[in-house]
Amino acid sequence: MTQLDLSQVRKHLIARRAELTERDGRVNRDLERRNEALSADSEDRAIQVQNDEVLQAIGGGAREEIAAINAALQRLELNLYGICSDCHKQIPHSRLVAAPYATRCATCAELKGHA
Repeated sequence: MTQLDLSQVRKHLIARRAELTERDGRVNRDLERRNEALSADSEDRAIQVQNDEVLQAIGGGAREEIAAINAALQRLELNLYGICSDCHKQIPHSRLVAAPYATRCATCAELKGHA
């Protein structure tokens, strides 16, 4: 099995967190109407409100991923990164490459319904 370069994993996670933090900031600025006021026209306003719902979903997804990244960074600090939280076996390298903040091996994730 190929050994993970944990310093590279850490750098990748930190870079991804910064990207997501910036995205969430842009979403929040847009939702606060800093860039564009709510339209006086009712049809345009309806479109803006629909767009707000999409933005809220994007922001929520970013915040969820940031939380997962923070948890992965904490596991790195505690030397628990790459260990399945259920069966306590090593999570395969290929899974960690695909999902760097995975907390379960593929088998346990399937059993829990969280692939």
